[in-house]
Amino acid sequence: MVELVADPYTDTEAAVLEEIRRIAAEELEWTRPVQPADDLLRDLQLDSLGLTVLAVGLENRFRVRLTEEDSAGVLTVRDLMRLVAMRTAESAGESAS
Repeated sequence: MVELVADPYTDTEAAVLEEIRRIAAEELEWTRPVQPADDLLRDLQLDSLGLTVLAVGLENRFRVRLTEEDSAGVLTVRDLMRLVAMRTAESAGESAS
């Protein structure tokens, strides 16, 4: 019997991952596929400029604000996906009020 496993990410997290992959390929010229478990510094070897390019790209695409305090807990692509998804949900909640 084959068990189907549902995608573990929300639609927003999946969209964030696709945008991270686009930015990595097009703007940071990263040649290998970006995976959620990738460490932003160790695996992707992003420096402060690369991190800024990534953050600004995500802010623009998802219309959110990422602060320095936010970045303290972000180590992996998965962490960044969850953070942007959370900020997107918060932003949607504020605009609905």
